[in-house]
Amino acid sequence: MTSSGRFRKSFDIVREFAVADFRLRYHDSLLGYLWFLLSPALMFGVYYFVFTSVIYIKIPDFALYLILGIVCYNFFQDCTYSAMYSLAAKAHIIKKIYFPRYLIIVASSATAVFSLLVNLVIVLIAVFVARGVPHLLWLVPIPILCLMFFSTGVGFILAALYARFRDLSQIWGVLVVAIFWLTPVVYDVSSLPESTQITVFLNPLSRIFMLMRHYLLYEFFDMQFLVITVVSAFFTFMIGLIVFLRIQDQLAEQL
Repeated sequence: MTSSGRFRKSFDIVREFAVADFRLRYHDSLLGYLWFLLSPALMFGVYYFVFTSVIYIKIPDFALYLILGIVCYNFFQDCTYSAMYSLAAKAHIIKKIYFPRYLIIVASSATAVFSLLVNLVIVLIAVFVARGVPHLLWLVPIPILCLMFFSTGVGFILAALYARFRDLSQIWGVLVVAIFWLTPVVYDVSSLPESTQITVFLNPLSRIFMLMRHYLLYEFFDMQFLVITVVSAFFTFMIGLIVFLRIQDQLAEQL
């Protein structure tokens, strides 16, 4: 089979898995597909009330700052959870049919990407209404791609580990909350002590979120910050993929 033929076959597999996963996820819910819009909206309402009425945080355009962080973090959480459970959910297929197992993880990420893009369109409309069209709008796809690559890379690692260690779901449930507060979703990194800022920026998600806000809200560009963010996201993706490829042939036995 030619390389174009293999690519088309892989694309078809990812598409079918992604569509099936998306339909299955919302099929039995009361509001159906509206949930991927309501979830970040509900989170936004709670956090906006807390950090404007209970604990006051002074951040320019805080509403836009907050909803952008929530939408991006929801994607990271959704993408990693979906990837972690995806192999177990398709164990019956893995044991019967051979195909590249990493396509299952890519498909689970693609399902989360659809929700992300829909939510980002709504955020963009809000930005346009409140602030006009940002001059650095053309750079926004870069942090979006970084977020996708980083989340998928983490998803590869979680999927590989979960196939053998089912307790990982409990551990990740705790870690995903910790990562939320170690990522500037609701606060501004510049308000932290310098030593703390260095620690926060060791988390690639922090850089990705700030990059998104730089381009959409504050029209700020820093080449060094951009390069480090892109490299860290791509490095995480490659590490995750390599780890997954090393164990994918053992998945049928472990599942």
